[in-house]
Amino acid sequence: MFFAAWEVSVLVIPTLWMLLAATPHEAVSLSGLTALGVSSLAVGTFRGEYVPTGSWPRPGHLSTLPVRSAYYSLVVGGTSLLGAAAQVHFETFWVGVLVPTVVATGSLSLLPAVVDAVERIARASV
Repeated sequence: MFFAAWEVSVLVIPTLWMLLAATPHEAVSLSGLTALGVSSLAVGTFRGEYVPTGSWPRPGHLSTLPVRSAYYSLVVGGTSLLGAAAQVHFETFWVGVLVPTVVATGSLSLLPAVVDAVERIARASV
């Protein structure tokens, strides 16, 4: 679980920097922290095969690093903004936690399929 938290946190640093400028600050902060924490837990759970979602790349697998970095960044950034928008729309902070939790977990369960698709496309274009 530690390596999943480290991996997700490090690979999404550029996205976290961009989220610093997003408004409203309170809503984005709550949803962003939720998305980051849930993503770390989800990656650790899926990679540890506690919930089977497919064959996950090893943390040190360099050829999948750009795909994982982009995917984690999209998940954390997208769910942060989506959760903040839902929080502002419904005027309650609970949806700012619920939306990133559900969407990030579901999105990260698809990572093995995305990595396979990218590798298949890369082989076909060579």
